[in-house]
Amino acid sequence: MRYLLGLGSNIAPLQHLASARQALTQQGELLATSPTVETTPVGEGFSDGFYNQLLVIETDLVAPLLKQRLQRIEEQLGREPKTPARKHRDRPIDIDILAPLSDVNDAYHIELEDSYYATVQQQWRNELDRTPLTVTETSDHND
Repeated sequence: MRYLLGLGSNIAPLQHLASARQALTQQGELLATSPTVETTPVGEGFSDGFYNQLLVIETDLVAPLLKQRLQRIEEQLGREPKTPARKHRDRPIDIDILAPLSDVNDAYHIELEDSYYATVQQQWRNELDRTPLTVTETSDHND
């Protein structure tokens, strides 16, 4: 099964995003990873901006079991256990299942509800658009 995951952090974000990606490799294969993008917090109570990232993981886990594993990774990286109040607090890591995917390329085009993830997705598409294609040139030689 393939899933599009969203990662976010505003406490030592580059360190925690890297640690989360490493931990996720224990849950499956990372097939694609977006650039890390600094985004504006949505909501009240945050002291710093966020860094967000998208990635595609292929795993044998069904969504409910994957969600449990993601919550365990969050807690291992210092996020407080799930409570209603934690939604409005700074966090070392947040990992969300955004959508199941049938193909990796769907990650670039699926409509994302959260503005910060949509911003990351747009940067990802822009990066892909700037990647030059390798073209093999052929020439006619009239000797």
